[in-house]
Amino acid sequence: MATWTSFYIQYDDLTAIEQELKELSGIQDAFSGTFPNDLHEYYLANENTNPTYLVVGKTQEGWVTVVHNSFSKLSEWSTLLSQKFETKVIVTGAQSVSSYYYFALYENGLKLRELEFCYSDDFKSVNFGNRLWFEGEEPGTKEEFDGEIEYLFGFEDIDNYCKQLGLTIQLSYSEFTWLTLKKEAKQKTVKDVISELGTNKPWWKFWQ
Repeated sequence: MATWTSFYIQYDDLTAIEQELKELSGIQDAFSGTFPNDLHEYYLANENTNPTYLVVGKTQEGWVTVVHNSFSKLSEWSTLLSQKFETKVIVTGAQSVSSYYYFALYENGLKLRELEFCYSDDFKSVNFGNRLWFEGEEPGTKEEFDGEIEYLFGFEDIDNYCKQLGLTIQLSYSEFTWLTLKKEAKQKTVKDVISELGTNKPWWKFWQ
């Protein structure tokens, strides 16, 4: 895992989810097939921009997976989807180079939990909502060194949180058929900015 941006809707009707995502994204053209191999080339440089490239599939019974090209927290989308379908929506994001990790849980139009940590920057962490039934005193994994205790929230914790909620996120995408929604982005991609700078060095905390 280098860069990970996905959200999940607990719902059985894939067609209904696809239609709603078309309306939210404004993308009407779609095609079915294998998981695309160029998604990472289209990551948007502005982390507040909604996705322009979404790959949608039913990866397990009762859940729809949406992999996309934005680090937007998708609060509006998640609120609307969880309210309309009266269900849970889980939003995840991770970037291993910058040690950035994000998890959010929505249910029936309400945000119940939001966790955001970045360990490579001077970053104000987010710890919103009541602890879920499986959580310890603090989010993440408890570590002790020389008598000092700290908690680190990473991808394994995101994976575990999802499992506790009945969702498996680490799967082989090649096993499924996917619907791809894609439009040409007017916003710059990470690839565009790297090209303009003339360097391959990571310049942005979400660089893959």
